[in-house]
Amino acid sequence: MFALVRRRGNNRVMKEENADDQQIAEEAELVAAAKRDPAEFGPLYERYVDQIYRFSYRRTGNHADAEDVTAQTFQQALAALPSYEWRGLPFGAWLYRIASNIIYRRGRTSSREVTVEDAAVYARSEDSDDDPADLLDARSDSDQLVEAMRLLPADQQRALILKFARGLRNREIGEELGRSEGAVKQLVHRAMINLRATLERSNVSGA
Repeated sequence: MFALVRRRGNNRVMKEENADDQQIAEEAELVAAAKRDPAEFGPLYERYVDQIYRFSYRRTGNHADAEDVTAQTFQQALAALPSYEWRGLPFGAWLYRIASNIIYRRGRTSSREVTVEDAAVYARSEDSDDDPADLLDARSDSDQLVEAMRLLPADQQRALILKFARGLRNREIGEELGRSEGAVKQLVHRAMINLRATLERSNVSGA
């Protein structure tokens, strides 16, 4: 039903999900219009098709699969739209969940799932002001970093994995997690604070 149309350049309506109140209000109107008349689903499709395609391509590593997943995502979204409940969150968050479920069922990802260990290894090889490895001192080692990361809440773990093991920018992490770029920045910041506190406690107890 949906032939994938990847809009480019200035035709992209929204490049980020860091939507302000005006954009959220506009999106609520678009969703309400589409629920009344499926023919009005087009603006929502145009708003998110590029983002869902990029997300699908990163997860599948294949253009054909990414286009297929993107098309299925919007087909399923349109079919389920009558039961969709607006909760003041970007419509894209729902689309990302649909796409993720489709990809999971297909079992097609471009590589194995990256882990906390991967994030620790990559972080130690990077030169960044906000690297987890920068929290290590002479009494710390990589194993401590891995164990400290495992103690983080799941969403903070995921954010650090995407940032350091997969090298994604905050905007791209937001696309994967269904959060705004600003929310991702805060999530990473909280994760770094928690990591520092955990490592400091570990060093004190081991001194």
